[in-house]
Amino acid sequence: MTRLFLAIDIPAGIREQVTAARDKLSRGVKGVKWVEDHNLHLTLKFLGEVREERVSDIGQAVKSAVKGFRAFGLEVGNPGFFPHSRSPRVIWLDIKGNTEYALHIGESIDESLVPFGFDPDKRRRLHLTLGRIRSQGYNPDLMKNVKDFQGFPEKPAFEVEQVVLYSSELTSSGPIYSAVDKFVFND
Repeated sequence: MTRLFLAIDIPAGIREQVTAARDKLSRGVKGVKWVEDHNLHLTLKFLGEVREERVSDIGQAVKSAVKGFRAFGLEVGNPGFFPHSRSPRVIWLDIKGNTEYALHIGESIDESLVPFGFDPDKRRRLHLTLGRIRSQGYNPDLMKNVKDFQGFPEKPAFEVEQVVLYSSELTSSGPIYSAVDKFVFND
């Protein structure tokens, strides 16, 4: 079995800006497992555990699902929380730009994967996860850092030209993501 998900990669220059923002937001904060720089991505669909012999067929389905889509622009926005700021479990950065187009791609991928037994996502929201909050309740240091966040010095906008199928190996030191396949738009 292989643990899989589909994602949009963050370009290196934007990743540097996001890392700098994450470092500001994490200053003095305890109880948060911050996402490593190389693991930053926008998840389009989490597939979970998949039998090895199905990976190629899933890849073909996704390739067909994204055929005809074109490159589009996104921008990284301000921090937020899931489920909410009163009892946060995840801190993330909002995604702006052509998000409706990205969500439409996600819906097309959903449709292509129904024959494999995957349910369509009911509440897909594009976001860039920065950390998972381990302790329950209000975290005053984190809340102060979020309130003080002044945004990005440069507009963190980028072009999305492909979707990547990743495998995820869970280890004691954190997940290891490996690209299994890439699906370039208009390819």
